Amino acid sequence: MLYGYCRVSGDKQENGLGVQSARLEDYAKQAGLELFQPLFVDEDVTGSMPLKRRPNGQKLWDILRAGDVVVFTKLDRGFRNMADAATTLAILSELGVRMKILDLPMDLTTPEGRLIFHQFAAFSQFERERIGQRISETMGHLKKQGRPYSTTRPYGWVRKGREWVPCEKERALGKKIVDWRDRGGSWLAIALDLCGAGERKPHQRKGSHGFYHPKDVMFLYRAAKAGYPKLGRSWWQAPDYERRLAAEISDGSLQSS
Repeated sequence: MLYGYCRVSGDKQENGLGVQSARLEDYAKQAGLELFQPLFVDEDVTGSMPLKRRPNGQKLWDILRAGDVVVFTKLDRGFRNMADAATTLAILSELGVRMKILDLPMDLTTPEGRLIFHQFAAFSQFERERIGQRISETMGHLKKQGRPYSTTRPYGWVRKGREWVPCEKERALGKKIVDWRDRGGSWLAIALDLCGAGERKPHQRKGSHGFYHPKDVMFLYRAAKAGYPKLGRSWWQAPDYERRLAAEISDGSLQSS
């Protein structure tokens, strides 16, 4: 049986499900083989995750038998991890399952084919790591300048063009929350009071009610106590956020006002 695997992410249109499906179906017709339906598709799963650990990648593994063929349109749709690529090819070969990658025309059952496959897999992982490094460097640069470096809005700020500007309304609310909390109010009680008063977060996405949940109240409290540094929501939920915050301030990589 011929099995097709697709990995779909929100990066480029040429890697969309429709394009991958069409290529797999064309290959099946040209090879005179029956393509198992439905295709095995993983959406929004990083290629660095081993194939066997992906939701539908695991289902594919579970049904493969000797004599089967599994096809990918491109190497990076199947693998972005060199170790996983090499291990998968070795295990499938031992099981008697052939692997085919449409943009690599070589025969992966031959020593030469496996050599080229391993080289391309190494380049694919290198490319992924370099992209991650560039993103990290860019975000670090923007953060040092106090500019937006992610889609997460820092508490106490709103976005104006390419800059963060203080949100005075939320900061006034943060001052009240600090007072309520220091007088013994629970996060839930404060959140309910804010909801009853109709207080909403600024600049909410369309369709969002915008009320402050208990976690929002806790995070706004922590941000207010720290002087509203330009840090996203994930910072305030870390148990060691105070230590990490101190380290960011000491090395000059953080702005607040």
